[in-house]
Amino acid sequence: MEQTEKSKSNSAEPSKAPISAYFWLAGIFAIVFAVIYIALILRVHFLDIPSGESVISETASNSLFALVLVVMLSALYTYTVVSRKELLLSLREAGAIMTVFALVTTTNIFLAHVSPFAMFVALTSLLALPFSKKRDAFILNVFTCLISSFSLINIAESTHLPIIIFTSIAGLLCGAIAAYSFPNGMTRIASIFRSLVTSVFVIGMYAVLLCAYSLDAAQLVDNIVFIGPFAAGHVLLAGILVPIIESIFNITTDSKLVELTNHKAPLIHRLITEAPGTFNHSLSLANFAEICANAIGEDPYLARACAYYHDVGKLNNAEYFTENQAGYNPHDDILPEVSAEIIRQHTTDGYELCKKYHIPEEVARITIEHHGTLPIAYFYNKAQKLTDSDVDMDEYRYHGETPTGKIGAIIMICDAAEAAIRAMDNPDGERVDKFLKKMIDDRLRLGQFDNCSITMKDLNALREAIVGAYGGLFHKRIKYNNGRGGDND
Repeated sequence: MEQTEKSKSNSAEPSKAPISAYFWLAGIFAIVFAVIYIALILRVHFLDIPSGESVISETASNSLFALVLVVMLSALYTYTVVSRKELLLSLREAGAIMTVFALVTTTNIFLAHVSPFAMFVALTSLLALPFSKKRDAFILNVFTCLISSFSLINIAESTHLPIIIFTSIAGLLCGAIAAYSFPNGMTRIASIFRSLVTSVFVIGMYAVLLCAYSLDAAQLVDNIVFIGPFAAGHVLLAGILVPIIESIFNITTDSKLVELTNHKAPLIHRLITEAPGTFNHSLSLANFAEICANAIGEDPYLARACAYYHDVGKLNNAEYFTENQAGYNPHDDILPEVSAEIIRQHTTDGYELCKKYHIPEEVARITIEHHGTLPIAYFYNKAQKLTDSDVDMDEYRYHGETPTGKIGAIIMICDAAEAAIRAMDNPDGERVDKFLKKMIDDRLRLGQFDNCSITMKDLNALREAIVGAYGGLFHKRIKYNNGRGGDND
């Protein structure tokens, strides 16, 4: 869980954000300010009917609200650029969570006209969590509650000011429960359960606050018609809006990644039925990739999904790849340059298949990155043996792209490691470690990691993780004499 939390924003490498990103983020905040403030003005102008002794005049309250909103959003902007700089490199994620913030806040402003108890006090946490860290979801929920509660100041009577306090307290505590009470990387069903538990806590929190305030249940009974349905609304809206926001901003959540690795997913099902050898290779690779991702603080769910899909391009010519062959090798009957073209084509074919099946870009890109621009040594050497002239290495090189992130580097290393270890005769830890050192050095020499921020410390951690995992994932079965003279199953 902790590893996932550290790498929620895995799509962005930890590099310096350009100055323009600060202005783009400021623009997002300016739009959020305009949307929220216009919502308040519209409510006040068209819906609010002052009753009793108002705490403050309409004009003064609007000006005060504008000032408070500027201060609140400035504080939130400062938090973002100081503590969450990676959002500057992923404006899609910043746009998604600020859309959630603006949506829930404006909804609460209009719901306040119905009743303060009708406001969604924990919905921001539930909606923002799949796209951000727990801390982000909690802080966004805090600001949502503060702004929503402050918007009540021009419609609440002076005798009802405790309602504002109760709404703030319920929002802060229930938002914390929504953000921190469950682990990351849950399925959508589990996320709905999270929403249900949060809704129960919303009702319970209001019950405690109202009963404690009036020393009886009358306040709760009078307002349960608002508290109950709108608390339940957290469940419905969280289940509906998260996939919509995910689709609009093209953000890959952990829930989406879990769905992608389901064996019933269309492309995975095709691998199982049309290229079972490739599927088995991908399964083994996924185990290595997940362990390696955890070792260097990357998202294990993304690493596993990328491993599942990295070789889907082999579906177009499955019989030309060793793991899918049963004795006959069609490369024996064709020229090495033709073989090389078929082999390297699986990277671009994989990307096109991923796009056809609407696989997220973070996963799809691994298909064209996992071999980078490495030479296809086997067919290059075969071509050299068939001719006396020089053979151009570029004609026997993958035409993909080198990894742009640490996940791409993980898949590249684990892909070569999984295939090589399986091909070794009597491999042991020392031989595996020696192979990994040489393989990583070769890729460094060929510039395969020049476009990503992976460090030597990371590479050493990956090597050690693979060696450590080797014993558990590729152990030899021991035959025991069972006294019956037969082999064990």
